Amino acid sequence: MRRLCYLAAVSVVAFLGCSGDGLKRVDVQGKVTAKGVPVGNATVVFMPIGDTKGEGGIGTADADGNFTLTGSRRGDSGIVPGKYRVRISRFVDHDGTVLPSDAKQADYPHAEESVPAPYSLPDSPLEVTVPEPGGAVPVEIPVKLLGKK
Repeated sequence: MRRLCYLAAVSVVAFLGCSGDGLKRVDVQGKVTAKGVPVGNATVVFMPIGDTKGEGGIGTADADGNFTLTGSRRGDSGIVPGKYRVRISRFVDHDGTVLPSDAKQADYPHAEESVPAPYSLPDSPLEVTVPEPGGAVPVEIPVKLLGKK
């Protein structure tokens, strides 16, 4: 009997170990804008602050600024509810054309960041709260960006 209980306990621990970190994640979508104008082709990064658990999340804005976050290195959908610092990055070519979010620096050696500091840096002052049920979390950059619309 004792051996059976031991095997059951080991099985439960192994199962939990394979099923992830045990954190509750919620789906998060949003729209990133700058002075009310959608920011397309941007990378959106949510970094946990305070006592928020987890790794945060990352997403790519479409042409209209809409994004959905992926919340772990394994590609789990959503992120843990809580407070986040938000970093936005979007590159433009030397002529001001917005580059695709997956553009390679080698293909565009003269590209530059169109989101001004500090909003494109890891210590961005942009902060949001992801509510317990998840859902829409808009991100507003309070300045205009470089490049064409």
